[in-house]
Amino acid sequence: MSRLAAELDDLGGADITGALEELPVRSFVVDGEGVVRWQNAASLAAIGDWAGRKWYEVVSENQTQELEAVVRRIICSGDPAELTFDVRESGGVTVPREISAAPLREGGAVVGLFGVSVPVRSQGAQPPPEGSRLTRRQLEVLQLLAEGKSTQQIADELVLSKTTVRNHIAHVLANLGAHTRVQAVIAAIKAGLVRLPPPEDR
Repeated sequence: MSRLAAELDDLGGADITGALEELPVRSFVVDGEGVVRWQNAASLAAIGDWAGRKWYEVVSENQTQELEAVVRRIICSGDPAELTFDVRESGGVTVPREISAAPLREGGAVVGLFGVSVPVRSQGAQPPPEGSRLTRRQLEVLQLLAEGKSTQQIADELVLSKTTVRNHIAHVLANLGAHTRVQAVIAAIKAGLVRLPPPEDR
């Protein structure tokens, strides 16, 4: 019995599912095939009913393959993940959201995942400025470069492969006319594309 199950049992078998339904944070369950099986009221109100549809379809078209790969990785590895994607809202607009997902297990086997979605924190990469040739993901990579993160650290934080991160960095360098990462960060700071963390956070 898990610690949570034991605590709920001590509370007279308290119903956690009712609490999840009422939670004001968007929550969802996806099965091992990546199909949405359950959403709480907050999720239903924001993006509509996605039950029976593939979870990765909820993000913008250019990110579906990446999210599909993340779902497979969670199911196969059993490791939780934190990621940022542009989620399609019920009004048709896409909004950046931070998603935390953890595997659901039955008898030791991963059978799906449980996740929550929150607005992107204000720190970090900003939306691409008008006329910018950098994508939102490239700006996220650029922000992490400005924070001194290595390729591996960026890959881990954004749940990407090192090859994908290197490709993003190459595009950033080309778009900023830089030959090195340092030159790219300096150009980005001058252009207001990234913010350096306060000295105590560095």
